[in-house]
Amino acid sequence: MAVSQVYPVLDFPVVFDYYVFIIRIKNPWSETIMEKGTIRVLSRAFSIMTYIAREKRPLGVTEIASAVSLPKATVYRILDSLEAERAVLNRGGEYELGPVTLFLADAYRSQVGFAEVARPHLLSLRNETKETVHLFVYEKGEFYYLDKIESPYQVRMHSRIGGRASIFRLSAGKALLARFSAEELKELHEPVPPEVVREFSDILTRGYAVDDEQNEQGLRCVGAAIIDSRG
Repeated sequence: MAVSQVYPVLDFPVVFDYYVFIIRIKNPWSETIMEKGTIRVLSRAFSIMTYIAREKRPLGVTEIASAVSLPKATVYRILDSLEAERAVLNRGGEYELGPVTLFLADAYRSQVGFAEVARPHLLSLRNETKETVHLFVYEKGEFYYLDKIESPYQVRMHSRIGGRASIFRLSAGKALLARFSAEELKELHEPVPPEVVREFSDILTRGYAVDDEQNEQGLRCVGAAIIDSRG
């Protein structure tokens, strides 16, 4: 377990093992495309790629077709096109994400610019606390790790940049949820647990949320939402 320390700025003596920050973005494509009507084959291709990414293992056509509710013949054709573009790889009849997705993910991360702007502040916080620091991004009901700076201690967290995170268990997620409107809460893929809702008032009062081993045993964290360019 990482060496813990009491963060002196807080108004009560809580011991934290890592610190997390989040930022919200709006995908410039999402609303525009939905207003004009999605091109069906593109929507289906992204559904297939998203499912493969979520499962994190090679998948057969039958399983993919069942998960995305499409005929196997349709899934075969889409996978063939994606394979031709190196967006997926065929491993003996099972499919996984291809190298093009890594290129796109890296390009997205670079052009967004949030991680680059935030990194000096994350480094400063890591150096002050000697704990792992994360930057998260929220988009259309999903919560992702955008950046991560490890603690200098030997203990390492199992989080990874680009991976999904639990918006309900992490302090960063709760800090953001507390600021959501009723409409934004409806975008989530599942309802907010009542015990998390009960924390909203305290979170808004003090300006940050606390995760007391709710996400991972032995780890405690503090998370704050980055609302605008001023923080």
